[in-house]
Amino acid sequence: MTRYIALALAATLACFASGAAGRPAKDGLPSYVDSYSAWTKVNRKPIAGGSPAHAGTKNVYVSKRQRGTRYPVGTIVVKTATQPGRRWLSLVATMRRIKGAANGGWRWEEFTRSSSSQRFSKIDFPESGCAACHMQAKSNDYVFTRR
Repeated sequence: MTRYIALALAATLACFASGAAGRPAKDGLPSYVDSYSAWTKVNRKPIAGGSPAHAGTKNVYVSKRQRGTRYPVGTIVVKTATQPGRRWLSLVATMRRIKGAANGGWRWEEFTRSSSSQRFSKIDFPESGCAACHMQAKSNDYVFTRR
């Protein structure tokens, strides 16, 4: 039993040391999105327009590929947006598939900034608001994309 506790503690400490616990990076984004631009890009060309919640030109990246019609547990989806007339990201929205989570296993977070020199700040918006909209894409595992 003591060995099990020691192993669990070591794994927890390793998780925190590696940043997997979601610590904010220097730009204000959580560490779990580090290197998202090297992940698989879901859309072939940038997505223009969209809802007021996610206006601008967007790109969507996934950390893991779909298995059949669903993304596996541990998948992270990152959507970035650049506002019209600007050349810097103003929005980074995330979806993380977590075992046992509601809404198909997805958790949502959104980060914004109003200038290229600012750090991103997390929006305090209820996750249920994201889920209500993403429910429209339930047949695509809650992920909106246009290829």
